[in-house]
Amino acid sequence: MKANKNPIKDREELLFLLAESAEFEHTVMCTYLYAAMSLKRSTDEGVSEQELVVIEGWRKQIRVVAIQEMRHLSLVNNLLSAFGSAPHFSRLNFPIPAGRFPANLEFNLSPFNESTIQHFMMIERPLEIEVPDGTAFRHLEHYHRKIHQNLFSPTPTDYLTPGHLYHQIANGIDYLVEKLGHDALFIGHANAQVGGVLFPLPGLFAVTDSASAHQAIESIVLEGEGAPGHTEDSHYARFSNILKELQQLKATRPDFEPARITAVNPTFRDSISKGNKGTEITHPLAMRVVDLGSCLYTLMLRTFTQVFSPNPFPQHMRSEMSKAAASIMYTLMAIGDAASQLPIKKDGGVVLACINFEIAGSIGQLAHQSACQVISERAFELAAAIRILENEIALPGVADSLESVAQKLKSL
Repeated sequence: MKANKNPIKDREELLFLLAESAEFEHTVMCTYLYAAMSLKRSTDEGVSEQELVVIEGWRKQIRVVAIQEMRHLSLVNNLLSAFGSAPHFSRLNFPIPAGRFPANLEFNLSPFNESTIQHFMMIERPLEIEVPDGTAFRHLEHYHRKIHQNLFSPTPTDYLTPGHLYHQIANGIDYLVEKLGHDALFIGHANAQVGGVLFPLPGLFAVTDSASAHQAIESIVLEGEGAPGHTEDSHYARFSNILKELQQLKATRPDFEPARITAVNPTFRDSISKGNKGTEITHPLAMRVVDLGSCLYTLMLRTFTQVFSPNPFPQHMRSEMSKAAASIMYTLMAIGDAASQLPIKKDGGVVLACINFEIAGSIGQLAHQSACQVISERAFELAAAIRILENEIALPGVADSLESVAQKLKSL
């Protein structure tokens, strides 16, 4: 990679930019999952058998991308760990306020449609090409981040695509290796690294030196943008193919709608007063189901945080927590499907709710001696809440799955 005219000046700034990378990967993963959750699941929803087969293919493709974004988030956390930092699984709740990311990167929880898929293509576009944003993403805030190179505190950077940010981080790693020395930069606990054996994400590996750090960054950029060469299985290429198929089906049947009409940025809070786009949830049952989704999402993140702890837990505990986090993730998907069948407003209407990936509490590291107990206790509480909700909405197998997780962690 070419030398950076304004290299990252110190470890603090490197960790700062990696934390932003983690938030980006985390945020975009949620937007992809939300779009997938909005897709219809039955011919009873106004689609034909053939159309449903195509829709299921889109759901599978988007979930593949979301899983790969989880891998990217994990690799970024391995990078943070390699440089001596704690993991970064936190992020701002939706709606994302203007200025959190550069102006051309706007993030909303939006249902699957042409505009949303076009937006995903814009996010994942290769460095050297221009891709228009979706029509629903209006970019009302036009600004550029101010870069203050003369300050001692870390400063955000302005970038057109995530690839630009990752290239700056890669150049900064080279600069700091030269400035501090290789061993002085890579000071993280090697046992804190999370690889594919501990957490079964295809392509996940430990970051312990300059070579593996560059490999992590290059794999993230290649898998997302497909650059260089625009590979056929990159995120950009996958979304491009989905958009083409959607447009073909629309040309055949103009009234074809593959997704439920889920709200944009469903929220419990009055977003109007903040000047952000959001849809307030007022339907009593939808509120409870979406809130349960937030609780499960928070529990999942808390469990992941323990797996990536820089002061590593014993290996058998980390392995069971990794399995627990994955199981909670599947439980969360079931709650999302249930929420997307409920009206978002108390008086009904066609607009539906969906989980909003809200972080509802702390996700920080727990003490070793009590971590499994705390997570297990919460899982039992949420399973009991699901049992109550089952009187009003179908949630087959969800409580049983969560109780199994809780019981396994309790036994540790």
